[in-house]
Amino acid sequence: MGSGAVGRSGGGGVLESCLAAVKALDARALEGALDRAAVDLGGLALLQRVVVPLAQEIGRLWREGVITAAHEHFATAVLRTVLGHAAKPFPGSDSAPVLVVATPSGQMHELGALVVGASAAHLGWRVTYLGASLPAAEIAGAARQNQATAVALSLVYPEDDPRVEGELYRLRSLLAPEVLLMAGGRAASAYGGTLREIGALEIKDLPHLWSTLEELRKPGRRGRR
Repeated sequence: MGSGAVGRSGGGGVLESCLAAVKALDARALEGALDRAAVDLGGLALLQRVVVPLAQEIGRLWREGVITAAHEHFATAVLRTVLGHAAKPFPGSDSAPVLVVATPSGQMHELGALVVGASAAHLGWRVTYLGASLPAAEIAGAARQNQATAVALSLVYPEDDPRVEGELYRLRSLLAPEVLLMAGGRAASAYGGTLREIGALEIKDLPHLWSTLEELRKPGRRGRR
């Protein structure tokens, strides 16, 4: 996805400002651009029109060697703070369903997981956010402890790691049958066969995630599908 695609994605100059701030490692500029966009667009639109295209472009630039891992880690840290603040007005009630969010072992890229967690918070879920590269046993343990309705994984890179396939099988075997396991991200389709075999739901895009979370919140519709 080139810079023209970024400009056409709906965030316009905001995306360009965010990318410039990432390249300059300027936290104040990045936070300021994201905060202004949050006010102008609202939480869910911010995710769809700015944060997701920004994450995709950061990933592309990293893969092409234009930016380094330090730039991606920097952006992740700033976005974690901004999205956390944006989700605070939507903490979820005590009776709200719980979503556990993580990336499995070997999947180090965290931006997609942050977007999932922020989306769920905005939609009224209680989110247990675990971060990147967690073993299946740890993810399953958190889901069991918090009586999660669903577990969401972000799969970005690499796309051909047999260890990830093993972790997916192990996680599904450790989760209660009624817990829905879902996975999305740039690499999710590469693991599509495994996801289908274990009965996990492959999330195609952000609207698909939102509709799935909304459906699961309906009375009598929680649990594995």
